Amino acid sequence: MKLKSKNIFVTITFLVFVFSNSLAQKNIVKLEGTVKSDSIFLQDINIVNLTSNLGTSSDKNGNYTIYASIGDSILFSSIAYKQRIIKISKSHVENKILTVYLEQGINELDEVEIGQKMRPNWGKLSLPKGAVFDNDDLNLKKAPNSRKFTDPTYGNSGVNFAEISKLLTNKIFQKRRARKDEERHIKKEKQIFLEQIFENVDTDFFTVHLNIKEEEIYLFLYYCEDNGLNNFYNSDEFLIKDFLIKQSKKYNQSKE
Repeated sequence: MKLKSKNIFVTITFLVFVFSNSLAQKNIVKLEGTVKSDSIFLQDINIVNLTSNLGTSSDKNGNYTIYASIGDSILFSSIAYKQRIIKISKSHVENKILTVYLEQGINELDEVEIGQKMRPNWGKLSLPKGAVFDNDDLNLKKAPNSRKFTDPTYGNSGVNFAEISKLLTNKIFQKRRARKDEERHIKKEKQIFLEQIFENVDTDFFTVHLNIKEEEIYLFLYYCEDNGLNNFYNSDEFLIKDFLIKQSKKYNQSKE
């Protein structure tokens, strides 16, 4: 009975040891690494744990992060580089670092039979430098009409935009010149307006009706000019005299 119990104890101890060792080997850790080709850091490299079917890709600095355990196989692949499979070892798990170098080379694709003619999308097509095409329908196409992009009269039935622009510019300048001439004319009219009043209006009108001393007539007219007399340069005599009468009252009051 004692021998049987002893055998059971040994068996259980052995199973626990095997089970613990198995768990230790399957311990999953986070590996951080870099993918390079010589001294160049590789971006967008596909990285897949073939054991867990989990994957990632390298960033612009070639860095990546992936979870794995001892014995897992990690596949590194890209169209422009030869694929490589790394089997995770105890050293990888302990150091938690996995730096991989890839060799340049194009991975071969499975053969595909094309059943119908295909046309490439030239707006999104990317080709290696020095690529050469065989002669095909492309050679039959005409070159783009450069006049369409450089001649503003193209497709406009002979309309000369330069002449139209010149005419419009001349018209603008003519209007501006006429406006300036009119402003100069008005300014000149206002300058002589004061003298015309003194010459055309009787002195008695100032002295008798407006009660302005003869020696102050010019002074009074300057006073009226400051109060807007020039705005009446194109008005009739009645409006001008009415304005002078109103201003004379203010002028005489200011002197009292």
